[in-house]
Amino acid sequence: MNDAVIDYWFDFGSPNCWLAHAILPGIAARTGRELRYRPMLLGGVFKATGNQSPMQAFGHLPPKLNWMNQATTRFVERHGVPYASNPHFPVNTLGLMRGAIWIRAAQGEDVFARYVDSMFRHMWVEPKKMDDETVLAAALTGSGFDAEAFAEGIQLADVKSALLDATRAAVDAGVFGAPTCTVGDQLFFGKDDIELMEAWLLRR
Repeated sequence: MNDAVIDYWFDFGSPNCWLAHAILPGIAARTGRELRYRPMLLGGVFKATGNQSPMQAFGHLPPKLNWMNQATTRFVERHGVPYASNPHFPVNTLGLMRGAIWIRAAQGEDVFARYVDSMFRHMWVEPKKMDDETVLAAALTGSGFDAEAFAEGIQLADVKSALLDATRAAVDAGVFGAPTCTVGDQLFFGKDDIELMEAWLLRR
């Protein structure tokens, strides 16, 4: 099994994807692995696998939701991750995820990495309604991106199809939700399992 690469499957709409994003570079550095970001559309994954978001699946179970909130608080405190609940949740991230595809292809990995961090922060540190075109344009401009070029880029047919392909690749890899990391044939789901992944990698 090839365990040299950590594939990180993500969607900006998941708060736990932001929390995993905050700790993954450190895990990769400490374990000597390459970290590869794999954008996907979480709604498409849910549809393909028959899965649901936690709010849909456990909305009838307040103790479960309370535990999830407590677990998030503990994680944030343990790692010192800046985090704020987005009052506009759930946010439609189709444009943001197409943007990840377009920016990586058009501007390269360094700009892609800056885009990923910026969009996560606009979603989960200084939370905004990022499916509002005006809000999104302002956030992009404020983060140093060309909002007009972005709006044109995410409408390109090859960008749209590339996101569909990326989402199918996630499902083919066994992904059923987010955040997910795959290392060879091993799958780690959720921020807590991803945190435990470090010990597993160090034992290899």
